[in-house]
Amino acid sequence: MKMGRRRTIRGQITATGGIGKQNLVIADGLINYGLKITNFQIWPTVLGNQDFIGILSLDIGSPAAPMDSGDNRQIGWCYFSDQGASGGHAYRSLIDPDHIVNRDLFLSMMNTTGGTYNYLIEAQVVELTDDEAIITIIKETSQA
Repeated sequence: MKMGRRRTIRGQITATGGIGKQNLVIADGLINYGLKITNFQIWPTVLGNQDFIGILSLDIGSPAAPMDSGDNRQIGWCYFSDQGASGGHAYRSLIDPDHIVNRDLFLSMMNTTGGTYNYLIEAQVVELTDDEAIITIIKETSQA
């Protein structure tokens, strides 16, 4: 695996009825090139009492259960929870460092206060051998 230039993916996603879904990277047919996600952040466009769960996945159908680290198709998780009257809150962003995106990448919002959210994803372009490309494709289809 050969590391290349850095890339950012940023934009906005709208959550309605607690859910939002967006395709961020579309397969370009170049299976020997991929992205290694290095940072994943989400924040609301308007500050307030918003709770959210954001999931980066390699398959749009992946988030059947929010934040399932047993699902190989889920590779990143970001959440914020406002504890209300107690005044506490929790924010966390996690990325599985052992995954490479070489086809599609999806952002899903679940159990989320309705509204528009910003996202910023940092990635490094990687060049894969044929064998490495096959392994990443197998991981994308949730094979252990």
